[in-house]
Amino acid sequence: MYEAVFSDEFKTQLGKIKKKDRVLYERLEKKIRDILLEPTHLKHLRNVLKGQQRVHLGSFVLKFSHEDDIVYFITIEHHDKAY
Repeated sequence: MYEAVFSDEFKTQLGKIKKKDRVLYERLEKKIRDILLEPTHLKHLRNVLKGQQRVHLGSFVLKFSHEDDIVYFITIEHHDKAY
């Protein structure tokens, strides 16, 4: 299992989601656990976002990267703002 590191922006967004949309928050928690088990099989981003990966949760996009045994959770944003 990989170790998780959350950016300040990600923590802020996660707090807002927890208050506004409990169902999305629970789906997000489950997806984070899945990512920590095996982050390498998810979509790799290109161009300006090279080095990052993403996964969709409904209309939201969770962006993260990983090195060695650490997964860095960068941001979760609505699809319209994520790219």
